[in-house]
Amino acid sequence: MGDSDRLEREIEEILGKIENFPGPEARRARKPLRRPVLDAVARRQQAAARELSRISVSQVMLFAFLLILGSFFFRDFGMVAVWALYAGVVLFVVAFAIMMFGNRGRTGARQQTVWRGRDVAYGPYARPARSATRSTSRGVPARPSTPSTLLVRLRQWWEQRGRRPRS
Repeated sequence: MGDSDRLEREIEEILGKIENFPGPEARRARKPLRRPVLDAVARRQQAAARELSRISVSQVMLFAFLLILGSFFFRDFGMVAVWALYAGVVLFVVAFAIMMFGNRGRTGARQQTVWRGRDVAYGPYARPARSATRSTSRGVPARPSTPSTLLVRLRQWWEQRGRRPRS
C-alpha cells in the first residue's frame, strides 16, 4: 500500500512539473551557458584542424623528403640534423603508408545507389541503367554503353571473333 501511494505521488508530481514546462518558443529562445575560455579553445582547435586539412599527403611526403635531404646537407648542426633525419624518415614512411593503404575503402567496389528499383549513378561516367531483358535485332541481349577504351574494344573484338562461324 505504501509503495503504490508513493508511486502515485511521484507521478502526480511529475505531471505537475510538465504543466510548467516551457513551450517551443521559450526553449528556442534559451541560450546555452557561455564559457568564454572553452569557446576560445574550441575555435582555435577548429581553425587548426581546418588549416591541417588543407595539407595533402603528397605535400607531407615532399616535406619529409626535403627534411631528409636538408639533414644531409647540414650535418654540421650535429644532433639537430640527426633528429631531422629520423623525423624525415618516419614522416616519409607514414605518409607513404597512408598514400598506399589509406584509400582502400574508397577505391574498391563502389556502393550502388538504387532508387525506385533502378540503379542510379552520378559522375562523369554515369549512364542510365538498361533492362537486362532488352535485346538487339539479332536476339542478343543489349549491352549498356561504356566508355570506349582500347581494352574494352579489344575484348569486344575477341568475343566477336569467337562467335563467328569458321569457314
